[in-house]
Amino acid sequence: MLGKLIKYDLKALAKILAPLWGVLLVMGLIFGISIRSNLEGIGNTMIVFSLVVIVAVIVAIFVMNVIVVIQRFWKGLLQEEGYLMFTLPVTTRSLILSKVISALIISCGTALVISLLGVEIIAISPVKLMDTVTYFGNWVIKVHAGPWIGYGAVIAVVGLLSGIYHIYAAMVIGQLSNGNRFLFAFVAYAVLSIIVSLIGIPSMTNLDNMGSSLQNTFGFDGDLWIYLVENIVIIIIYHIVTEVILTKKLNLE
Repeated sequence: MLGKLIKYDLKALAKILAPLWGVLLVMGLIFGISIRSNLEGIGNTMIVFSLVVIVAVIVAIFVMNVIVVIQRFWKGLLQEEGYLMFTLPVTTRSLILSKVISALIISCGTALVISLLGVEIIAISPVKLMDTVTYFGNWVIKVHAGPWIGYGAVIAVVGLLSGIYHIYAAMVIGQLSNGNRFLFAFVAYAVLSIIVSLIGIPSMTNLDNMGSSLQNTFGFDGDLWIYLVENIVIIIIYHIVTEVILTKKLNLE
């Protein structure tokens, strides 16, 4: 059932973001062709125009990504649609996880499309794709960057999950208000940010010791381990807060 919920949410999210992804890749194609042709006057104009559009679309994609992730949770669980969702034969945990996982997948999809944009431009432009790939591969081997790239990907995913859960926890706290729920959610987001910052200060000594221990065991910088451990703990706390409130204090509009 969780898989069906994720599929349902992904369809709703992709319906909004997929057209923007398509526009971005088309403009990347135009940009690459413009660089390759480099026609006097017309070519230069198209390069500038397509570059401006690409930047604008990337900004629009990031903004819409945040908006639709918030909207799907708010409308799907905290407004009218919530009456239907909470009558389904699934647990509250499954409903939360479906929103979180679909938000994570669609955000990673956005990152993938932007990466494909770079590959597309390199492949079409005069720069030889294989030369670029070979140079990058040699660099990774030379500086032993492979493990760091993998660790960086894990850090990025965990940080993204922490951010998603932070937003969702703030929204479920905001729905407790009988007044302006969205404003209360915004205030809750700010308060949670302050609490996390304040709690993180006294725990830094213990985390620093843990980071040094993990660094000695697995390698990598101790500060990165601290960041990873902190965010995993925050994710668990936010999930518990979100699940408890939705289970016991749900206040549908």
